[in-house]
Amino acid sequence: MTLDELRLRSYPSFTRVVLETSGPVTYRVELTGPKEARIRLVGLVGDARAEALGDGLIDQVRLERAGADAIIRVTFDGTPGEMRTSALTDPPRLVLDFHRPVTEAIGERSERAAPLRMIVLDAGHGGHDPGATGPTGLAEKDLVLDVTRRVAKLVEAELGVRILLTRSDDTFVTLRDRTSIANRERADLFVSIHGNAHRQIDSAGVETYFLSSEATDSGARQAAAVENSVVQLENPAGGRGRADIVKAILWDLAQSEFQAESSRLAEIVQDSMTRSLRIPNRGVKQAGFYVLGGAAMPAILVEIGFVTNPREERRLRESRYRDEIARAILAGLAEYKRYWDQRMRTTADRAR
Repeated sequence: MTLDELRLRSYPSFTRVVLETSGPVTYRVELTGPKEARIRLVGLVGDARAEALGDGLIDQVRLERAGADAIIRVTFDGTPGEMRTSALTDPPRLVLDFHRPVTEAIGERSERAAPLRMIVLDAGHGGHDPGATGPTGLAEKDLVLDVTRRVAKLVEAELGVRILLTRSDDTFVTLRDRTSIANRERADLFVSIHGNAHRQIDSAGVETYFLSSEATDSGARQAAAVENSVVQLENPAGGRGRADIVKAILWDLAQSEFQAESSRLAEIVQDSMTRSLRIPNRGVKQAGFYVLGGAAMPAILVEIGFVTNPREERRLRESRYRDEIARAILAGLAEYKRYWDQRMRTTADRAR
């Protein structure tokens, strides 16, 4: 097992260390303290090295030899908060996220210590961008607009939350403008609704994404690439649309502060969808979706089913099934709202 690449990235609320390896790596956290963290990588081959960072949280990351194993030693500049580890595939990666203390994050977002009041619902595609097309001609843009409208009516009626739609008819809205609407209105959540597509027509189920610089797997990376290709439709002549793609490394900077909350929202909505609809659970995944990148709030992208699967396309055409999808999304948002409101009450009490 060899180390192919070591990457470090700093964000407002956490610092990420990524080890890309030639195969799945077994690891063991041996120490997490105020001065350093130490993680053993079993059987990993790689030359000793040191990467200086000095971002106010992490001073240095060192790879050291320990017999047949390797040790990642992370030394801290400041006081570390929670450390989160995740193993990703295709290519194999170990991702270490070192978060800044929660008290700092609460202080930064104290103005949000209020009940959840506004959600922006984003129906994917539209206008001259049809999105995916099913075997019998079902257009993703029409499907998701109808489902999004149904979700909006249910949420406003049953949760008393204000809903804004990025589009309410068959119009084209740029990816940048979709989150700009949410930011301008200071929305609390951003939920983008899409239909899925795959060249393997038997692909089935629902999945939910939140933004990350590290895609969960090749499928997640492919899904993001398909959705991000809409940028080319925004300016067919090239120029500005292409420049936006070049800035891909910046997509998740705004979202990084909300990554943990986006992940929680994604898990809750995904669980609700799979429980209610009784279809395959493809899980919660991370990928670099452009449409989520500029959102200054928790943001997720829900893939409600495969338009390209003949069986799922038939169900997705049914009004009753669309109602079931809308109610499943409503149930997830209701559960998250209960969590949000309770957390905000606790935060407000602490601030008194």
